[in-house]
Amino acid sequence: MIYNSLREITDNFDLFLFDAYGVFWEGNGFYPGSLELMAELVKQGKIVVVISNTSRLSEDMCVSYDKRGMQQNVHYSYLISSGDLLRQHLISGNISFQKCPHPQTYFVIGKPHNKAFNNVKYQQVTTLDKADFVYVGVPFVYAETVAQYPDLAPAFWPVKADENGNFTLWDTLDATPFVPLIEQIAALNLPVLNANPDFTAKEGHPLVPNSAANFVVRNGLITQMLRDKGCEILEFGKPHKNIYDYVFKMLEKKGIKIDKRRTCMIGDTIRTDIKGAVNVGIAPILCVTTGVTAEAICGGQTVENLCITENIDIQQIIQIKSVGGL
Repeated sequence: MIYNSLREITDNFDLFLFDAYGVFWEGNGFYPGSLELMAELVKQGKIVVVISNTSRLSEDMCVSYDKRGMQQNVHYSYLISSGDLLRQHLISGNISFQKCPHPQTYFVIGKPHNKAFNNVKYQQVTTLDKADFVYVGVPFVYAETVAQYPDLAPAFWPVKADENGNFTLWDTLDATPFVPLIEQIAALNLPVLNANPDFTAKEGHPLVPNSAANFVVRNGLITQMLRDKGCEILEFGKPHKNIYDYVFKMLEKKGIKIDKRRTCMIGDTIRTDIKGAVNVGIAPILCVTTGVTAEAICGGQTVENLCITENIDIQQIIQIKSVGGL
C-alpha cells in the first residue's frame, strides 16, 4: 500500500525525523503541502527534527530556510546537520584513522565549509604530499577545470559569478573531472573524511535562466569513488548510526524521551534515509514521487530492486507518495 501523504499516518508517531532535499525541499522551492503538514505536526505538539546530510552547519541552514519561509518552532522543532557532528569531532580533536591515528593536516576536494574547521587543530594544506587526510568538500568545479572538459559543458551549472558577471564556480552533473585527483589520492592511500554521504542533490540554479532543478554530484559520490579505490573512509551522516545517536542524545538532553516505536524517518533515498532508519530501529517512511527514489523509478528502477541492492526488506518500509500529497 502506498499512502497519498504523511498526514494519513501521523497518529502513529510522536517524533518525526525529516530529510530535507527530495522530501520537503525540491531544489527551487518547497513541495506543495509539505510546510503546511510540518506546521500541523508542530502545532499538535509533535517533535519535528530535520536531519540533513550536508557539511553546512545547522545555524546557517536555519537562516537560509527562514529566508525561504520555513521557521523554527513553526514548521520544525530542531534542525541538525551532519556538519554539526563533523564540527563536534573537529573541535574535540578526535578525528582518527587506522593509517593515521593522530592526523594534523588535510587537503580539500572541492569547496570546504570553512566554519566547520574554524579554530581547530587541523591545518589545511594545498598539496596532497603534505596531507595526513583528505576532506571531501562540496564538489564544485572551478574555471580551470571547466576549461579542461569542453565536451562536458552541458554538465556544468554555474553557481557563483564575480562582480563582472563572470562565472567562477560550477556544480557538475558528472563526476569525471574528479577522477584524476581521486587516482592521485588512491595512489598515496590517504584516508578520507566526509560529512555528506549523499551521492546527489537536486539543486536549483538561479544563474541559469528558466532552468529546472537538477541532480548534481555531491560529496558522497566522490567518497564512494575513493572507497572503491580502497581508501579508508570516516563518514558522518545518514545512513550511519552516528548521526542518529547525536540527534537522540541532543533530544534527551532537552528532556525529550525517545520511544523508537513512535519514531519515524521520512526520506527520499533508500541508501541513506531508509537504511539509516532500519539501522537504528525506527520506522522508515519513503517518499516515492519526490526526490531520489522518484528519479530512480523514472529511470526504470523499482522500490523492490532498490531495497534488494541495500539488503533491506521492502516489507519494513512505509511508502507515501509525498509529505503533503501531490
